[in-house]
Amino acid sequence: MVSGEIGSLLMSCLMKSEVISRPMVAPSRYWIMCIIDSPRVDSKLKDAYTLRTIHLAQKFFRVQFPKLASQPTLSSEENRYVQAVVWKLFRSADDIRDRAFAGLCLRCYVSQIILFSCKKIPHTCRPDVEKPFSYIDLLPFVLNDDGREQVLLDSEEQTQLILNHDDTTRPIAKGGEFFSVEILRKFNPTLSSSESLDNWTWRLTQQNQNLRLFLWELGVGTPSDWALLCKHIPRSLEPHLEKGDREIVEVFHAVYRRDRRNSHEKGRCSEPTRNQLQEMSDLLQQRNIIHSQRKLISHLKRIAEILRQDTLSRRTGSPKTIPIEVYDNSTNDSVPNLELDYYTDTALEEIELDQLKEDCHVLFEEVLYEAISEAICQKIEYLRKSKGYKSFAQQFHEGLLLYYQEDKSLGEIAKLWGIPWCQARRIFKLENLLENVQYRTEKKIIDKISNSPTKYRVKTICTSPDYLKNVADEIRNYALNKTFNDAHAEILSGKKQKKNSLFAQMIRRYLNDSIKEAA
Repeated sequence: MVSGEIGSLLMSCLMKSEVISRPMVAPSRYWIMCIIDSPRVDSKLKDAYTLRTIHLAQKFFRVQFPKLASQPTLSSEENRYVQAVVWKLFRSADDIRDRAFAGLCLRCYVSQIILFSCKKIPHTCRPDVEKPFSYIDLLPFVLNDDGREQVLLDSEEQTQLILNHDDTTRPIAKGGEFFSVEILRKFNPTLSSSESLDNWTWRLTQQNQNLRLFLWELGVGTPSDWALLCKHIPRSLEPHLEKGDREIVEVFHAVYRRDRRNSHEKGRCSEPTRNQLQEMSDLLQQRNIIHSQRKLISHLKRIAEILRQDTLSRRTGSPKTIPIEVYDNSTNDSVPNLELDYYTDTALEEIELDQLKEDCHVLFEEVLYEAISEAICQKIEYLRKSKGYKSFAQQFHEGLLLYYQEDKSLGEIAKLWGIPWCQARRIFKLENLLENVQYRTEKKIIDKISNSPTKYRVKTICTSPDYLKNVADEIRNYALNKTFNDAHAEILSGKKQKKNSLFAQMIRRYLNDSIKEAA
């Protein structure tokens, strides 16, 4: 499949992504909170949590949704509607108490998903190996909300605040933030049809830094040498590599990753076979690098150890060695470290999606700037051809500067221009402009990745429709989380406030560059 076809298919997946069918839920999910029994739990206990009815949340839900509250269950559509309404109240309700109560309902909802996520994590380990932990050990890292405090976010939606009885607020001390509120802070149900609050909570629970550090130190997050080598080498490690190391990793990708993908093998990565090593040696020979199979294995393990120490250092804050092999006195040989057998190496699809995120990170600002430039030019051209708004085409740049740089509201801009507010809204159509930029950004990232000269990247795209959709979803989710969620919230807020999203920053940069070029 050629790169152009890949790009077209990816865009098709982005445009046609369907909402995953979700089971019905009880309305009580919004007022029953899963609460840990104590900060320190005994892992021998059958359960270490209770389900507590939060009466303030229950009363608030019944006022907001009197008909839905009396139903035994909510359909997926009703549940999504509830989440959108309550989330909006949590973020922007005029009454500060309503904001806190709406957040309390959502905190109840996510608490049960956090519990479910923790229960699932031990099952990702190999079933034939005794687990060094249970889900109960994980709860203190992520289930730290007891529902007793009313919590909301500051005006910049960055800091968690406790609401006092007199309606004053005080910031929560650093490190004491509620994980449930952090999940809500980053969630936006109005922008992605494929991302439910359930999926969002599951993902952020899995990615919780303290939880992952705990698992890492137990060895659960310790991949094999061969799984580490399936990833791309960060540029930061260049000084630690020897001449020819990058070529060795490239041929490893070309042979080992290809075979593992084609075999659909899951679980721990096994050592390369003789045939695979021979093919790697032949490919290296074509690049004038000569290694025997034994020497090649040695080089691969040396490179893997560099990658391991780098990963450990970044995740734990200090380097430490967890050997994959240990010395066996009875055989005078190295044998696999059985303490690590329960870890399952990351699937190739996940590795490639991680690489996709890295590519998005490198490309994003450049692509966003290009997309903004094109969308604004298209908008000005549209105004020029419009009968009613032709005269505003030359003022559009000025209007964007007033909105994104001087933080004027549309109402204030309308007064400056001597027009009604509704007319200013029709001229700007900021949500349409944002959607146009988002579409162009996603498309440009796809085009650049599809046309990448890197030979051994995203090969599974050609053979797996499901993986193709995952790639498209990752690009969309990355773009949403990077700026478009924040940019959309800025537009919807209707408040006169500083616009700090990356989208707003790039708009300002583009407009100021245009002024310099015109001078």
